[in-house]
Amino acid sequence: MDFRLDDDQQALQTATREFCRKEITLDRVRRAFEGPDGDDADLDRELASMGWVGMTVPEDRGGLGMGLVEQAVVCEELGYVNAPGGYFSTACLAIPVVLALGADDLLEALLDGSKRATVAMDHDIVVDAQLADGFILESQGRLAWYDRDEVDVTPHESLDGTRRTGSVRPRGAGRELGPLEAVDDVIDGATAVLCAEMVGGMQRVLDDTVAYVKDREQFAKPIGSFQAVQHRCADMLVQTEGSRSATYYAAYANAYGEPDAAYASSVAKAYTSDASHFVTGEGIQLHGGIGFTWEHHMHFYFKRSTLNQVLLGDAAYHRERALQLDPEAGIGAELDQRREPVGADEHA
Repeated sequence: MDFRLDDDQQALQTATREFCRKEITLDRVRRAFEGPDGDDADLDRELASMGWVGMTVPEDRGGLGMGLVEQAVVCEELGYVNAPGGYFSTACLAIPVVLALGADDLLEALLDGSKRATVAMDHDIVVDAQLADGFILESQGRLAWYDRDEVDVTPHESLDGTRRTGSVRPRGAGRELGPLEAVDDVIDGATAVLCAEMVGGMQRVLDDTVAYVKDREQFAKPIGSFQAVQHRCADMLVQTEGSRSATYYAAYANAYGEPDAAYASSVAKAYTSDASHFVTGEGIQLHGGIGFTWEHHMHFYFKRSTLNQVLLGDAAYHRERALQLDPEAGIGAELDQRREPVGADEHA
């Protein structure tokens, strides 16, 4: 089996990387972080104009007809620059749910960037609630669509200023879309590409940390020459590469309907959540005093990682789920507890 990206995927990676690193600067991220709602609507419209919002939508339904591996490539590069805005909630959650439930009339506005949407099973913690124009909410095992004027939104003081949460109270029954179990595969795919975003953030922290320890001097030597620092950087690399391997297998397994797709998503989310916490924390530590300051960008990645660790189920949930789905064990029993697009974590 060839685990490398093919030529088309590498071309997509190059194009995405060039766009992200040119257009999504740290200054742009900081403006969103410190803004009133953490939004960057212009960025979401740019991504929509390039077709990336609908990259997994079949061509005959208005998209690019690509798969989850390609979406993982894009999400990794967006994670590298800690992109603000609603790309993940719209492109990776809402659009796949709409597709799975056959509500194609909702697609056009989402694909052209004129509307953004999010998905939530827990109405008290809804990711991107402050910027969404549409909401797919669960109630008693059914999913329903609500327009913005059909809900009351209460924004939260979120840890991550570029990916905020809020509580949502629907008024009325909304438009019923279908049963919750019809989108289980969609949530597994979204979990895989969320891991890709986390991998991108880890890679940025690793790159910046290695560059810093090469330049920062102590006792007339770069601190990167000290073995203890080298070991910590090596541990960061191992965690990042392990996460990348687990993530891209999960994206592949879900894209091609492999029998262990759900298991692979849970393994990737459990491993990557813990690894992301370690790598972003080490990045701050190895930057020393400057790493703790508001002016430095390292805290952006730690805060995004902290939220992503609980989004779509935390590591503890996914370890338990992986044990029950382990193809070698032959158990295959789902947990009674449903995953929630944002876990009920008091620090989210």
